[in-house]
Amino acid sequence: MLHEGVAMAGQEYFGPLRDEDAPEGERNYALLNHLAGLLALAGGGIPFIGLIATAVLWRVRHKESPFLDDHGREATNFQISLLVYVVGGIVAGVVFSIVTIGIGAPLVAVGAVVGMIFIVVLSLVGCIRGAMAAYRGEFYRYPMCLRWLKEPEIAH
Repeated sequence: MLHEGVAMAGQEYFGPLRDEDAPEGERNYALLNHLAGLLALAGGGIPFIGLIATAVLWRVRHKESPFLDDHGREATNFQISLLVYVVGGIVAGVVFSIVTIGIGAPLVAVGAVVGMIFIVVLSLVGCIRGAMAAYRGEFYRYPMCLRWLKEPEIAH
């Protein structure tokens, strides 16, 4: 059952949305799903490991409960978002270097270092906060997350 703060028409919600009935096993699995995204940082250069790990964990148990489905989808969306940011940064850097005939390459190098530090911090903070929320039985939304995988439509 969802926490009393579910937003209804004309009402505002303050505070975290919770699933009071999420058993400890589901909360721990959702926690693991968020922490699996950190494999991208510890993966030793294995591309997509965080995305693959979160997607597999999500798809294995997504039908068991809305809580697991929501946390798994959100963690996977965040990993996709991080990948989009990295690839977009690389493409922008290459284009900028070409347009400036190589003169802008030092600026691109500085931007790449700053961008990667930003991505690492965003990943660490987001994954840890998501894991903590999952453990508390709360739903979580990552900052700067592009939601590529949408929730399924519910037939009325």
